[in-house]
Amino acid sequence: MVNEAAFESIKVRYLALWLIVFLIAIGVLHALTRGLLAGAEWEVAVGFLFYIIIAYWIISNFERVHIDYHKFIGNFPYNYNWISLFTIIFAVIILTLGLGELSRYILSTIDPNLLNHLPSTSLFYTPHETPLAPFLNFMDFIIAVIMAPIVEEFLFRGVLLHRFTIKWGIKWAILGSSIIFGLGHSDVIGAFTFAMVMCILYIKTASLLVPILAHMTNNMMAYGTQIMSTFSPSNQYGYTIASHDLLVALLLLAISIVIIIYFLYQNWPQRFWRPPYFQEIYDGIPENLYYDE
Repeated sequence: MVNEAAFESIKVRYLALWLIVFLIAIGVLHALTRGLLAGAEWEVAVGFLFYIIIAYWIISNFERVHIDYHKFIGNFPYNYNWISLFTIIFAVIILTLGLGELSRYILSTIDPNLLNHLPSTSLFYTPHETPLAPFLNFMDFIIAVIMAPIVEEFLFRGVLLHRFTIKWGIKWAILGSSIIFGLGHSDVIGAFTFAMVMCILYIKTASLLVPILAHMTNNMMAYGTQIMSTFSPSNQYGYTIASHDLLVALLLLAISIVIIIYFLYQNWPQRFWRPPYFQEIYDGIPENLYYDE
C-alpha cells in the first residue's frame, strides 16, 4: 500500500490525551475565574479552542511526517454529480428530523407533560445571557459552519480513515471512524450515518473538498431550521417545539432510509479499495474509480 508509512507514525491516542488535558485545564480555569465570564462566553471560547487544538495537532503531525497536502485534499471534482450529493445530504438531515420527531412522540406517550418541560434547544444566545450575544452568535456560526466541518473532515475522514485502514481494512475503517464521530455528537445515529456517507464521498471522489462542502451544507441547513424554530410563535417562551406526530416521523424516516440505503448499496467500497492518500491516479482517474471501469 503506497504512502502507508506516513500514517503509521501518527498516533491518534496522543490527540485523545491532548484533549483530556485541555478539558481538565479548562475546568480548573473556569473554577478559578468563576463569575468573570458568562456561560455563553465560556461555551464559545471552549468550542473555538477545542478545534484550534485539533487543527494544531493535525498540522504538526502532517508536517512531521511530510504529508503531501495536494494528494491528501485532492482536486475539486467539477464534473461530480452534485444532484446526488445534495440528495444524500437532504436524506441525512430528514433522517435526523425523523429521529427527533420519533423520540418526542415516545416521550409524549410516556408522559404528555415531558415535552413542555424540555429546555430550550436554541443555538442562539440572547442579550439576557450576555451583552456580547451578537458577537458570540457570529462566532458560534463561524465555528459550527466553517471551522467544525474543515477540522472534523481532516480528522475523521482524513487521519482516522487512513490510520484505521492500515489496521483493519477499508470497510472497518469506515465503520470505526464513523462510530467515533457519532459518539461525539448528541444525535448519535444521524451523525454515524452522516459520517459513513462522508467517508464514501471522500473515497469515491479522492477529494476532501467534497465532504467538507457537504458538511458545511449540512450544518448550514441545521442553522436554517434552528432560525425558523427560534422565530416560531410556538417557541416564544423558550421551550422546545413540541412536535410529536408519529406519521410525520415515520414518513421522514421512510424517505431518508430508502435514499441512504440505496446510496450505501450503490457506493459501498469493495474490499480492495483504498482511501485517497493510498490511491494511485491513472489517466487522471482515482484508482478506485479506475477499477470500476
